Amino acid sequence: MRHAHPHCHMLFKVGGANSHFIVDDAPAPLTDDSVVLVDAWRPHEFVFRPGQPPTQILALYIESDWLAALNSDGADLNPLDFFKSSSGHVSRETYHILMAAVDCLNGGAPSRNEMEVLLAQLVLSTIHKTHPVNNAASRFGRPQLFDWRIRKAVRLFQQNHGDFDKIDAIVAEIGMSRANFFRQFKACTGMSPGLFQNVVRLEQAIRLTVVSQDSLSVAASSLGFSDPAHFSRFFRNHTAVSPRLYRQGASDWLSR
Repeated sequence: MRHAHPHCHMLFKVGGANSHFIVDDAPAPLTDDSVVLVDAWRPHEFVFRPGQPPTQILALYIESDWLAALNSDGADLNPLDFFKSSSGHVSRETYHILMAAVDCLNGGAPSRNEMEVLLAQLVLSTIHKTHPVNNAASRFGRPQLFDWRIRKAVRLFQQNHGDFDKIDAIVAEIGMSRANFFRQFKACTGMSPGLFQNVVRLEQAIRLTVVSQDSLSVAASSLGFSDPAHFSRFFRNHTAVSPRLYRQGASDWLSR
């Protein structure tokens, strides 16, 4: 399912069949020697073909502050235009670090410091081994959030946790026609308001699942889902696991 999020994203194949993603509208292969790289807020989706063998993927969601701390050259970090290319090369060195990280995750109980060091090495190795192709072309046509009305709409969506019933009220508050709002929102953010609402809703769903001690039924209700089953389907469609399994995995990791 096509989606986006506020994190930079790196996808590594760690087992199974080769596959690929669509980033914006371009294919990005996922193989033993190719990593998928996604800038913040860039729409992307996994390409599923019925009958294809499964692919095991290590997905890194990278906070901008953490990424900036690795940016030792002192240049300003723009998470909307960081990777320059949606596909990177996995060198032999990078592959060894990747497998060490996977072994660490699958092993006994690695410390958080140990895991963070390995992941930092993996990210840096990938970035250093990746050669951007035609940087000027990759920047051309990238959406820029310049309209103050759209910036306000984004804030309102976030404050209302992506509530789908709020869109008409938001359009009225920023003083745009509905048709113009949809056109301008897509021009500024690169995605439709509906897709952005799903992004905000998913971010809040993950926060409630991981951080909150409330039941999943309460989380579903607070996000406007009619029933927990609908919430579970939404969560699984966007993360590939149920909210219950996601909460358990996060709990196990945080308790290490």
